[in-house]
Amino acid sequence: MMATLQGTRADRLLLLAALTTIVVAWLMIRSLMASGPAVAAVFHGDTLLATYPLPLAGEQAIHFEAEGELGSSEIIIDQHGARIAASPCATQQCVLSGAHRHAGDMIACVPNRILVTIRGSAEARFDAIVE
Repeated sequence: MMATLQGTRADRLLLLAALTTIVVAWLMIRSLMASGPAVAAVFHGDTLLATYPLPLAGEQAIHFEAEGELGSSEIIIDQHGARIAASPCATQQCVLSGAHRHAGDMIACVPNRILVTIRGSAEARFDAIVE
């Protein structure tokens, strides 16, 4: 036996308004993250430690040491993107994830509480399109 949803017309309108607000907010946040030049932002917990533009091919790589809960994490930002090269955590998942350069990408070293996010316009996410 299937139960049907009960509610008044006002309830349905309120639900529709809430869903519309969520979708619009998501689209706005997504467009804000994809605007401007591509940058890597490095956080320790809620604290922004540094923001660096992603270098283009031929530009010098940026090396940054982020102090976390367990020690220092080495972050490299170069033409391939941002990556955690070394970290004192046990699992090393952050190091194994490699370089990230697309807007919205994140690298997290959870035990050390270090987060690297990519913001702004970066190259397209598609590797290839096949017919």
